[in-house]
Amino acid sequence: MIALSSRELGVVKDILHRHISDREVWVFGSRAGKDHKKYSDLDLAIIGREPIPPQVMAILREDFSESKLPFKVDVVDWAETSSEFRELIRRKYEVIQNPISNS
Repeated sequence: MIALSSRELGVVKDILHRHISDREVWVFGSRAGKDHKKYSDLDLAIIGREPIPPQVMAILREDFSESKLPFKVDVVDWAETSSEFRELIRRKYEVIQNPISNS
């Protein structure tokens, strides 16, 4: 269960779809379960073998920062994370976006 209201979930999905619709995205950390607080941050992992271009990551982070979400959104690029951090993410995550194929 992703711990977001339907409005918050819609905002997050819209931003993700605009910039990285071709990637799977996971919610991890406290909002991937029931141990979150009202203003807990939202942790997102963008899944893929190739790194996300820096300009895309910058725009994505800016859009989340400028959104009306009442919490901080942290975005990590799976291709740029250590194996130790990946293992932490895998312990508790929920898929928030499946990739849209361009074919």
